[in-house]
This record gives sequence, C-alpha cells and structure tokens, in this order.
Amino acid sequence: MMTSTTSTNGQPSWQQTPQTGLQVNSVAVSPDGQLTVGGTSSEFGTGQFNFYGYDATGSQLWSVPVTAANVTQGIFWVAVSDDKRFAACGGETSKTCGFLCILDANTGSILFQDNNLPARVNQLIFSSDGTLLLADFQHELRLYHYATGSTVAPVWSLSDSMALPADFSSYSAVLAPNGSRVWVGAINYNVKPVYTGLVQQIVLDNGKFGAATSYQQAQGVMRVVTTTDGAYAAAALHDGSCAFFQAVQPSTAFVYKPDLTGLNIAYAIAITQTPTLQLVIVVGANQGQAGVLYRVDAEQTASEIANYPVWGPVLRWSKPVQYAVNPGVTLDLAATRVSATDGKPDESSGGSNQNESPGNFYLFDACSGQQLWQYGTKLMNWPMTLTPDGNTAVGGSDDGSIYYWKLS
Repeated sequence: MMTSTTSTNGQPSWQQTPQTGLQVNSVAVSPDGQLTVGGTSSEFGTGQFNFYGYDATGSQLWSVPVTAANVTQGIFWVAVSDDKRFAACGGETSKTCGFLCILDANTGSILFQDNNLPARVNQLIFSSDGTLLLADFQHELRLYHYATGSTVAPVWSLSDSMALPADFSSYSAVLAPNGSRVWVGAINYNVKPVYTGLVQQIVLDNGKFGAATSYQQAQGVMRVVTTTDGAYAAAALHDGSCAFFQAVQPSTAFVYKPDLTGLNIAYAIAITQTPTLQLVIVVGANQGQAGVLYRVDAEQTASEIANYPVWGPVLRWSKPVQYAVNPGVTLDLAATRVSATDGKPDESSGGSNQNESPGNFYLFDACSGQQLWQYGTKLMNWPMTLTPDGNTAVGGSDDGSIYYWKLS
C-alpha cells in the first residue's frame, strides 16, 4: 500500500502511472484532497481509455473503462463534485463523436453514460452542491441535472442545451460553483489574420439556461474562469492579454496586456476573490519560445459612473518559466499559492509529429511571485490544480502519470 508524505522541494507525495504509453490530459481533486481523479488519453494513437480514482495515499479506489477498444483521443476532461459523491469524464472517440460518463465516486459505478455526443467534451464542471454538471462541446453547451428520489427517469439526465453564436468555437466554459450562471469563452477562427473572441455570461434558472450577455473581444478567447459566486470572471486572450468582467455590467470591465517583449497566446488563467475581497488574476502566456506568468489585480478606480464601478488593472509581478505555459494555472481561494505547468509540442508538419519538449510542474508564492519549487518531467504537462485551501496540488503529464503533492 502506498502512503502519502508531505511534499518538500517539489517531490510528489505519490505518483501513479495507470496505463503505460498513454497520456493524462486532465485531473481533478476534491476540496479536502481526499479524492483524486484522472483519465487516460492519446493525442496520436488509439486505445481503450479508463477513468481512475485514488485516495489521499495514492491507493486506487476504482478503474472504469469508458471507451471501447481502438478509439481515438480518449478522456479530455475530468471533474469531481465537492462532496465526493460524483465524478465525471468526457472526451472523444472520433473527430465526430464525443462521450460523457458520470460515476458514483465512492464505488466507481456508472450512473450516466452517453457515447453519441456531437463533439468532444472540452470542459466539465460540477456545481458546489453536486446537482448540476456543465459540459462544453465547442459549438454547444449542455447542462446535466441530478434528480433526487426519481424512480422513473435516470438519476442524472440532460437538463438543457444551448447553441453558441455562429462562427464561434468554445474550448472553455465554466459553471459558477453556486450554480447561478455560466461564463463561456469563444474564438472565431474565420476572422483572419487576427482571430476575434466572445465571452458570454448566461444566467441559470432552475437548471435551465436563461438570459445571455455577450462581450465582444478584439482577440480570441482561449480560456475563461470565474469566482465562487459567479459575480466576476476573467478570460485569457490570444495575444497574451486578459479581460475582466463583472456580472452586473453590460460591457467588458477592462482588457489588459503587460508590456512584456514577445508576449503572445495565453492558454492559462485563474481568478479568485479572497476573504479580504481582493480580486486576483494570474495569467500564463507564451513568451517567445518560453513562457511567463503574471499577476494582475482588478481594483475599482472610481465608485460609480453610469451606475457601474470603473475597474482598473494593477500589475503585481511577472515571472518567466522554461517552456510555453499550459492550462494548469490555478489559485487557492486566499491567493497564497499559484500552480503552473509548461511544455511545448512539436508543431512542425502541422503538429502531427509526436515529438515534444520536456515539461515542468511549478508552485509559486502568489503574493510575491517567488518560485517555491519546480518539478521536471520527460514530456510536457497540461493539467495541474490546487485545492481551495492551498494544501494539496494534483497534476497530470503526457508521460502518463498522475502526480499528487501534499503541501502542508
């Protein structure tokens, strides 16, 4: 039996490689750090892909096959509910077919499965109470609902769906943990040479999509994040800048790009409203052949103009990383720690080559920007996440491993 130890100098408390030769594109961890989930995938090959659950010591709780043999890609995203009742995974089995699977996270038994979805599942997120699940399908959003006490319909079922505006593709959509609204970021690849973007705020009413507010962006939106109550959101943009939004305002509160040489596409972003009501945003962007993290705080610069606050960005720090930054940038609730991942694919021959750079997992002090540690891997790393209390971090790598750090 594997036992977990407190991580020092970036050494993981435990590491598991569930299927040798495959990748891990997404991981999730419960707020108490007691349940970690991850799924296997393959960017270039086919296989039988599985969904895994582990306890805090690294012992496997369950392993669930979620695709048939010899399908492509596999699991792209995973999620776990705060109370550890449910876990979900989604991805694709071909370029024209996606899948979604929801499990009982205690037993690994399948509660809901749909293997004939219109596209790959790009992102999944549960509401805090575990009764709603949002799925992003590039051109469509779907809400799934947990119906308690039902004896006729499945326990989990499709609640509502909503098409995104024509010409826009979304690879990131988030459900506010309190279930109040959805924020979605999208990009229009048909507009060249500079892709345009869109952020939408969609109010939820009894598990259904309601009124939508659209925020047009001059740059494509790569990723969107929101605070716990859904009142604020931020987006990472295609030129390395970030945008900030307040739910009650009908226009973008601000767009900010720091004066950093060579800054370009931002794949990563995190936001939190701290207990002292600071609004902290950390962005991970590419910078030449390497990457950079920067922290910008959203601050009110005037009390009210036309009934809405005026917001301004305040740059706190920027720090370089070795390779291009990937989406594993997260903050704990109090903005004391920041996680980050990096690594770069081989983009020659249209990105079809399987060669890629090594990668790193990072932990930074969110206040000063000081790098606390760096843990290197032979292949690039995509996901990493911190628990809200900042005491646990989990990451996944193209080397096929899931990594777990007990930080305190």
